[in-house]
Amino acid sequence: MTSSGVRAAILRELESSGHLLAETEHDLDLVSAGVNSASLIRILSALEELFDIDLDVERLFAGPVTVTRLEAEIIRAAVPS
Repeated sequence: MTSSGVRAAILRELESSGHLLAETEHDLDLVSAGVNSASLIRILSALEELFDIDLDVERLFAGPVTVTRLEAEIIRAAVPS
């Protein structure tokens, strides 16, 4: 799993939900960028299934959910403890 592959998957999921983000928007809070909470939960669920991981949603929602932060959380969740 590469960082660029994870980012590409996140962007594909966002796009499939109707949310296109420019590269300059990867550090914007996804909710502020127009992704509603229901869509965000569906996107997170799809990413969990895609990467066969369980995201710590409480940890994730403790701060702004950005593409960059989501990428880091997916990589962290994929690495065995």
